[in-house]
Amino acid sequence: MSAIIPEEEVFYTVGLLHSSGFDDWQELEDKNNELLRYCDENGIDIKQYRPHYNTLEEWESHFGSKWSIFKDRKALFDPKKILSPGQKVFQYI
Repeated sequence: MSAIIPEEEVFYTVGLLHSSGFDDWQELEDKNNELLRYCDENGIDIKQYRPHYNTLEEWESHFGSKWSIFKDRKALFDPKKILSPGQKVFQYI
Protein backbone atom coordinates (compact mmCIF):
# COMPACT_ATOMS: atom_id res chain seq x y z
CA MET A 1 0.00 0.00 0.00
CA SER A 2 1.26 3.46 -0.84
CA ALA A 3 0.23 6.59 1.00
CA ILE A 4 0.76 9.99 -0.55
CA ILE A 5 1.15 13.08 1.60
CA PRO A 6 1.42 16.71 0.49
CA GLU A 7 4.90 17.97 -0.23
CA GLU A 8 4.86 20.25 2.79
CA GLU A 9 6.85 20.38 5.99
CA VAL A 10 3.64 20.53 8.02
CA PHE A 11 0.30 19.10 6.95
CA TYR A 12 -2.96 18.17 8.61
CA THR A 13 -5.14 15.11 8.32
CA VAL A 14 -8.87 15.73 8.36
CA GLY A 15 -11.51 13.04 8.37
CA LEU A 16 -15.12 13.82 7.61
CA LEU A 17 -17.26 10.90 8.66
CA HIS A 18 -20.93 11.16 7.82
CA SER A 19 -23.70 8.66 8.18
CA SER A 20 -26.55 8.39 5.76
CA GLY A 21 -29.51 6.31 4.94
CA PHE A 22 -30.07 4.41 1.76
CA ASP A 23 -31.66 7.30 -0.12
CA ASP A 24 -29.66 10.36 0.97
CA TRP A 25 -26.12 9.44 -0.10
CA GLN A 26 -26.21 11.88 -3.04
CA GLU A 27 -26.41 14.87 -0.69
CA LEU A 28 -23.19 13.73 1.02
CA GLU A 29 -21.51 13.06 -2.32
CA ASP A 30 -22.43 16.56 -3.48
CA LYS A 31 -21.05 18.09 -0.27
CA ASN A 32 -17.79 16.18 -0.72
CA ASN A 33 -17.48 17.40 -4.31
CA GLU A 34 -18.18 20.96 -3.14
CA LEU A 35 -15.29 20.70 -0.63
CA LEU A 36 -12.95 19.32 -3.31
CA ARG A 37 -13.91 22.14 -5.70
CA TYR A 38 -13.35 24.74 -2.98
CA CYS A 39 -9.86 23.41 -2.28
CA ASP A 40 -9.02 23.31 -5.99
CA GLU A 41 -10.32 26.84 -6.64
CA ASN A 42 -8.41 28.24 -3.65
CA GLY A 43 -5.08 26.51 -4.25
CA ILE A 44 -5.36 24.21 -1.24
CA ASP A 45 -3.28 21.08 -1.93
CA ILE A 46 -5.15 18.00 -0.76
CA LYS A 47 -4.67 14.27 -0.99
CA GLN A 48 -7.72 12.04 -0.76
CA TYR A 49 -7.45 8.78 1.14
CA ARG A 50 -9.46 6.84 -1.42
CA PRO A 51 -9.54 8.94 -4.56
CA HIS A 52 -11.65 8.07 -7.57
CA TYR A 53 -9.85 9.51 -10.57
CA ASN A 54 -10.78 8.83 -14.18
CA THR A 55 -7.67 9.89 -16.09
CA LEU A 56 -3.95 9.29 -16.05
CA GLU A 57 -3.41 13.02 -15.54
CA GLU A 58 -5.49 12.98 -12.35
CA TRP A 59 -3.44 10.07 -10.96
CA GLU A 60 -0.17 11.77 -11.91
CA SER A 61 -1.32 14.92 -10.14
CA HIS A 62 -2.32 12.91 -7.06
CA PHE A 63 1.12 11.29 -6.76
CA GLY A 64 2.98 14.44 -7.82
CA SER A 65 6.76 14.10 -7.87
CA LYS A 66 6.44 10.55 -6.52
CA TRP A 67 4.54 9.30 -9.59
CA SER A 68 7.59 7.93 -11.42
CA ILE A 69 8.78 6.07 -8.30
CA PHE A 70 5.30 4.63 -7.78
CA LYS A 71 5.03 3.61 -11.44
CA ASP A 72 8.51 2.02 -11.42
CA ARG A 73 7.72 0.00 -8.31
CA LYS A 74 4.47 -1.22 -9.83
CA ALA A 75 6.36 -2.36 -12.94
CA LEU A 76 8.98 -4.11 -10.81
CA PHE A 77 6.72 -5.86 -8.29
CA ASP A 78 3.51 -6.30 -10.31
CA PRO A 79 4.42 -6.29 -14.02
CA LYS A 80 1.15 -7.97 -15.02
CA LYS A 81 -0.84 -5.36 -13.08
CA ILE A 82 -2.97 -7.95 -11.31
CA LEU A 83 -2.63 -6.65 -7.72
CA SER A 84 -4.91 -3.93 -6.34
CA PRO A 85 -7.05 -3.33 -9.43
CA GLY A 86 -9.85 -1.63 -7.46
CA GLN A 87 -8.79 1.99 -7.88
CA LYS A 88 -7.83 1.46 -11.53
CA VAL A 89 -4.62 3.48 -11.21
CA PHE A 90 -2.80 1.52 -13.90
CA GLN A 91 -5.56 0.94 -16.42
CA TYR A 92 -4.37 4.06 -18.22
CA ILE A 93 -0.78 2.89 -18.76
